[in-house]
Amino acid sequence: MSTPPHVLALLLALLALAPAAPAQDAPAGDDDRIADLEREVEELKNAYGELLGIARTLKAQLDDAKAAEDQAAAVDEFYIPRQEPDPLGPRTYTGSADNIYNRPFLTQPSDSVHIGGYIDLEFLDPRGEANKEFDQHRFVPFLYADVSDGVKVATEVEIEHGSELEVEFAQMDFLVNDHVNLRAGIQLLPLGKLNAVHDSPIQDLTFRPLVNRYIIPTTLRDAGLGAWGNITDTIDYQVTVTNGFKGLDNDGNSAITAADGLRDASPQADELSDPFENLNDKLAWTSRVGWTPELGVEAGLSALWDTYDEAGDNDLRIVAVDATLHGRAVPLLPDNMELLYEGAWADISRNNFARTNGVAGNMDGHYVQANVHFAPDFLDNPEPGGVIEDGAHFTFVTRYGKVALDDYRMRRTTLGLNFRPNETHTVVKLDYLMNDDSGSQQGTNNDNAWAMSVATYF
Repeated sequence: MSTPPHVLALLLALLALAPAAPAQDAPAGDDDRIADLEREVEELKNAYGELLGIARTLKAQLDDAKAAEDQAAAVDEFYIPRQEPDPLGPRTYTGSADNIYNRPFLTQPSDSVHIGGYIDLEFLDPRGEANKEFDQHRFVPFLYADVSDGVKVATEVEIEHGSELEVEFAQMDFLVNDHVNLRAGIQLLPLGKLNAVHDSPIQDLTFRPLVNRYIIPTTLRDAGLGAWGNITDTIDYQVTVTNGFKGLDNDGNSAITAADGLRDASPQADELSDPFENLNDKLAWTSRVGWTPELGVEAGLSALWDTYDEAGDNDLRIVAVDATLHGRAVPLLPDNMELLYEGAWADISRNNFARTNGVAGNMDGHYVQANVHFAPDFLDNPEPGGVIEDGAHFTFVTRYGKVALDDYRMRRTTLGLNFRPNETHTVVKLDYLMNDDSGSQQGTNNDNAWAMSVATYF
């Protein structure tokens, strides 16, 4: 390994200061000799100062070169091979519209291809008559590729319950600039925040909120075109035009019900037609604008405009609001706490044909969640190569959520404790769900339950 330039400069300075031989006592009264020695000492001091200045300059140049090299590498590498620890600590959400790229990847088999994914296992123990069971809910491989500097391909294939194969998204991105980037393919719709950051290892509870099951049927995706980018340094956007929801066909079959909300009418559902097939000749528009005034604070407003029936006579409009607050960015909160909120309102127009065939009316849902992260002393100084790594921590979670699906209402309070043996990639969760319902479907979703799950990126 070569010696850094600033070290060589310092060695030269020290050599210059070292005397070649022991100094002899000057004869008394030899003023000229003393003056010469004093001049030599002064010259050596000046030379040392000059060399020290050169060494400092070389050190600064070296630091600048290393910083420039790191920055160039970050610009060239669009994807994130492994997530870096968040400066605010563990967080549930990211704040950019291109968050599908903010994921860890296992390997890079070539200069242009990235492979990874995540896996989870769930265990549910209902307090009612239903059976307790294990469920290999998701096995999700990622495949990302750099076609060129400005063209990216990303896909996620989801295998649910060990047998159901689905395309989560499969898209092409055309990177133009910071403000406008284009997207084509099956893509996640920008409705709410959790739909875009739904991965099991990210979530702090086993099950998703009720609003993200029945009103924003996560994972909500569709085939079409989109655009995303930054409006300013603190405001980003995403917009899509896609095929849309499928709620009522001409034979009177309805997929919008008080029992299941909008879930069976989502674009990826196969209740009335093949997944991603357009039921009418109209298209759906979805958009979200996110505001991040500082790291750890984000608010989003999103909306969907669509026509859900085969005849094209009935409209569906969904508006969603989301917010994230991290304690290190908000003076009133403890540093180790974060608060999450998401709410959605669905306005479902219904003519006589829709009402007669049982299309449910307007719906809304909300949840609020608090996460408290903590790391006991025994997690300090983990052994190299062990299961527990730097950044390991626990999180206490509480969430309250509810939905109103026309004349049926569900409420759920969840208490959870999870452990992450590393900063972000792996999590073990233990939850207790307290359910309650009322209205037309009362009694179908009111069993309390224990839930446990394990999830990790790979």
